[in-house]
Amino acid sequence: MESVINNYYVGDVNTEKLREGIYKGFVNGVGDVYTNYYTADEYASFMEKSSGVYAGIGIQMTLDSVDNTIMIVDVFEGSPAQEVGMRPNDKLIKVAGKTVTGDDFSSLPNMVKGKIGSKVKITIYRPSEGKSYDLDVERRNITTASVESKMLKDNIGYIKIIQFEEITYDQFKKALEGLINEQMKGLVIDVRDNPGGLLKITQKIADELVPAGIVVSTENKVGKNEVYYADDKYIDIPIVVLVNGNSASASEVLAGAIKDTGRGKLIGETTYGKGVVQSVIPLTDGSALKVTTAKYFTPSGVCIQGIGIEPDYIVTLPVELLTKSRLTEEEDIQLQKAVEVLKEETY
Repeated sequence: MESVINNYYVGDVNTEKLREGIYKGFVNGVGDVYTNYYTADEYASFMEKSSGVYAGIGIQMTLDSVDNTIMIVDVFEGSPAQEVGMRPNDKLIKVAGKTVTGDDFSSLPNMVKGKIGSKVKITIYRPSEGKSYDLDVERRNITTASVESKMLKDNIGYIKIIQFEEITYDQFKKALEGLINEQMKGLVIDVRDNPGGLLKITQKIADELVPAGIVVSTENKVGKNEVYYADDKYIDIPIVVLVNGNSASASEVLAGAIKDTGRGKLIGETTYGKGVVQSVIPLTDGSALKVTTAKYFTPSGVCIQGIGIEPDYIVTLPVELLTKSRLTEEEDIQLQKAVEVLKEETY
């Protein structure tokens, strides 16, 4: 086949790209959406994302569907972006001299990121002032915030886990200890829209929350089982977990452990239903294969693949709120229900 293309194709053939396409097509033939071939560049990007550390400027962005622009939703504390004056709600207009719109959203992170110490020219538009600003922003090592926390009214703690990365357990532990020091009486754990991540990190977080026993178990192709346990040391306060249809994989492991052990209630909508585990196998040329290697089971022995986990309290957000990147506490009726349930158990 390669010789036919070389003999008849009128353009130049990039042999490396051709072979990458062959590998991707071969792996795609498995028929499993979670089994993938990563090129060397894709694997490096995957590992960077899993670590939670990258060379960038320290912003989170979202697509504003109203005008097809790219809006900054968060500027990390102490980041280069904060130092040059970037603010939430600013719009990105140009990056490295190129005008950008919502159509560039998927490629924008690679445009912003780069070699540590290098600078990137960015033009922002600030709607609140009706002005544009040209900024030179230095790229540095940025640690992403995979955990957010705060104290709600009536000493109800709140921890949102955005994704389960290498750094997530340490961030979770710090947030948990901070809330305990503030005399927390109940805890809301929010894994809505959390696509999952590293199983080992999820197991460590679950160990802080559930009593001694099984957190999750796995079974591979030949029937070999691996069981992850929690010890008898855990925070003994009422817990609720917020879930939705985008809570997947590792999020479901945590939610399943808390529900099945009776440690807390689930509130929201039925979870995604990803009950399989992937292993990433590096190849000698710097590329890698991500392969589904096992099924996982909640403490009660259920594999939730294609099913998901049904919450104890089903609470659905109104359609008009689903497109908002952040909800206020007044808008968030799922959070309100969580607080209500915790108050019943703490007072």
